[in-house]
Amino acid sequence: MSRTFRLFVTLGPGDVVSARRRAAAGEAVNSTSIAYSEQLVAYCKERNFPTLAISANPRSDVLVDGVLTLENRPKPLRESAGVAFHVSQLLYAVYLCWRAVRFRADVAVIDSGTTHYFCLWLFRLFGIQVVPNLHNTLWPRGYRPTGTASRLLLGLDALFFAYGASAAIGVSPECERQVATQARGRIPFFQYRCQFRDNGFTHAQPYRGGPFRLCFVGRAERNKGLLDLVTIGGSLTRQSPVPVTIEVCGDGPSLNEFNKLVSEQGLASSIRVHGRLNRTELLSVYAQSHAMVVPTRSDFCEGVPAVCAEAMMARLPAVASDATNSLDVIGPASLQVPTNDVGAFVEAILRLINSPETHDALQAACAGAADQFIDRSFSMPAAIDRALNALTGQSTLASYSTLFHERQAARP
Repeated sequence: MSRTFRLFVTLGPGDVVSARRRAAAGEAVNSTSIAYSEQLVAYCKERNFPTLAISANPRSDVLVDGVLTLENRPKPLRESAGVAFHVSQLLYAVYLCWRAVRFRADVAVIDSGTTHYFCLWLFRLFGIQVVPNLHNTLWPRGYRPTGTASRLLLGLDALFFAYGASAAIGVSPECERQVATQARGRIPFFQYRCQFRDNGFTHAQPYRGGPFRLCFVGRAERNKGLLDLVTIGGSLTRQSPVPVTIEVCGDGPSLNEFNKLVSEQGLASSIRVHGRLNRTELLSVYAQSHAMVVPTRSDFCEGVPAVCAEAMMARLPAVASDATNSLDVIGPASLQVPTNDVGAFVEAILRLINSPETHDALQAACAGAADQFIDRSFSMPAAIDRALNALTGQSTLASYSTLFHERQAARP
C-alpha cells in the first residue's frame, strides 16, 4: 500500500499559531477577509493530508491541530540588507528544505517572499515537487527591473520557474502572465482570490452630491502611495466643487512622516488619519465612503490588493493605479490610473464627483466583481487542490463551500 500524501506549506510572516488558537477558541476575528491559514487548515483536514505549515513570524511557536502542524519559525538575520539579506534568504531556504525532508513531504507550496525562488532548487534535489504561491508579482507591472543585481536574481528565478517548479498558483492574471513569461509556458498556473463572508458589509450609498468621501486602507508605506495622498488631497481641496475628505486607515513606517506633511500643508480637516481600525470600525468607514483610492507605486510588487476586493464587497468604486493589477480583476468597477501619476488620480476622482452617472455605473458593477470573492471555487484551497491534481492525479473536491462551513455548492 502506498503511503499517505504529505504536504509542506509556507505562510508568510503572520502569527499563524496565535490566529489558529483564537479561531479554535471561537474568538471574534478582527479581519474583513478569511485568513489564508484558516483556509489551509480546513482544506488539509478535509483531505486528511498530513501537513506541516511554517510562517516566518518572529515569535517562535508550535501548534498541532489534527493532521496539521503549524509553526512560527523566524528567518535568520531578520531585517538585514545588502549581502546579509541574500544570505538570510539562502539560510532560510536551507532550513525549510531540511524541515520538509524530515517531514517526508511530497509537495511544497511556498509563499512569495519566503525566499528567493531559485533557492527552492534545494527541494527538488530531494525529490520534493515545488508549487510557488504568488501573493505578489515578480516585478511591478510595467516596471521590469533594469539594475544588474535585480536582473541577475530575476534570471536565476526564471531558470527555476522553467525547469524546477512543478506548477504555480497566484492571486491575479498578472501573476500568471509573469510566471508564464519566466517559465516559458512550461508549468500550469492556477489563480485564486482572497475570500470574504457577506456578513458585516453595509453597501455604500450612491453619490448624490455634497461632500465626497474617499478611503485609503492598508499599510502606511511610501510604496503603497501613502504620501501621494497629501498631494491628491491638496489638489482636490483647490479643484473640487464640493468638500472632499480622505479617510486614512492603517499603520506603518511612513505614518509619522505622513502626519507631518498633512499638518504642514494645513490639510488636517480634509485628511483624517485613523490608524489601524478593528473590523467593525473599518466596515463603518466603508459604509460612509463613496470610493476607494489605491495609489500603489512602481516600486511595489503588488499581486492585487485585498482592499480592492473589500471595496467591491462594500460597493465602493475603486480608483487604482495600474501597479495594483486590479484592472483584470475588478475592471468594470474601477477607474485605472497610470502608475505614479498623481495628477491622473485627481482627474479620476473629480470625474466621479462631477459625473454621478459615472459613479453609478461603477458602483453597479461592484456586485458582479464581488462574486469571485465569495465564490469558494476561487479560493486558495481550490487552487492548491487543482495544482495537486495536475501533479499527482489525486481527485479534486466536488465542492469547496464545506471548507467555509457553508451548505450551498460553490458557483460554477
